Amino acid sequence: MSYLRLDELSKSFGETRVLGGVSLEVSEGETLVLLGPSGSGKTTLLRMIAGFETPDAGRIEVAGVEVTSLPPAKRRFGMVFQHYALFPHLSVAENVAFGLESGSAAPEERLARVAEVLELVDLRGFGERRIHQISGGQQQRVALARALAPRPRVLLLDEPLSNLDRALRERTRREIGDTLTRVGITAVWVTHEQDEAFDVGDRVAVLHQGSLEQVGSPEELYLEPATRFVAGFVGRASAIRGGWRDDGRVSIAGSESAWSGVPGRDFEPGTPVELVFRPEALRLVAVGVEGALPVRVLDRRYAGSQTYFTVESSAGDRFEVIALSEAAAPGDERAVLPGSPAPRVFGRDV
Repeated sequence: MSYLRLDELSKSFGETRVLGGVSLEVSEGETLVLLGPSGSGKTTLLRMIAGFETPDAGRIEVAGVEVTSLPPAKRRFGMVFQHYALFPHLSVAENVAFGLESGSAAPEERLARVAEVLELVDLRGFGERRIHQISGGQQQRVALARALAPRPRVLLLDEPLSNLDRALRERTRREIGDTLTRVGITAVWVTHEQDEAFDVGDRVAVLHQGSLEQVGSPEELYLEPATRFVAGFVGRASAIRGGWRDDGRVSIAGSESAWSGVPGRDFEPGTPVELVFRPEALRLVAVGVEGALPVRVLDRRYAGSQTYFTVESSAGDRFEVIALSEAAAPGDERAVLPGSPAPRVFGRDV
């Protein structure tokens, strides 16, 4: 049963539609990540959940109670901002305690709660330090502790790691993800980084131009993209043009090959389509192998554990294949066959 429910939320600023009829459900204790490119509407959606923006239409419910018209302070949600919003003149403990000042708890209870949440985020013993005395990752954990201190019903995180360098970002997201799991809090996390979304999200909701494209586990989004946008946005994707046949296969453009794929919907025979692959799902083979698509190797990029080959078909489709580094060299003639996971089939404009 859903704990946080968004029903047909819409929002426009002037003539610009930012969100159109977005519906989502988040289970209690689940971390849902809103993933999408800049301008997809994910931050606006988060701000509506928090109460900082009012939807033009739709409703928001928590534990079966509508909160759409409640101001932020009445919702009892915690918020972790992109820029931390910590007070540099206060100590770590004083920053964490700030969210408890308006409550009715006695001073000793507040001190105990501060110590408890600092322990939760692995900052025990840091209470007396000033903000400038701790690292960026530790500052983000202070912001998390401050948001958790009042025991919010839902935790909202808006691009919480965008100010950290790559190595620190990876370490901090695992630390925060582990903390959310230990606390068991319901959380909505906004990011445009796929690795981050896959690392921390129990499920991921992909937004594009104000619409919800797909919601699912990281595995579902990667292996079973529901739309062409999700297939291209999540992970690396290779596309080959073709036409849908009446036997449920795809005739590959510029060749006599016909491959099977998983269609996103039914197509009429002759419909122009794209076969969309993950690079690891294509195999480089010798020219002449039955059913294989002849290609020319354009480029070879060694990336340590994997080697990426850029190849081109006679129809001009360029795409990536992952293979052993010695499988080919630029200029070689080879062929490709589909493997696993199976390609997805999407309609295309002629």
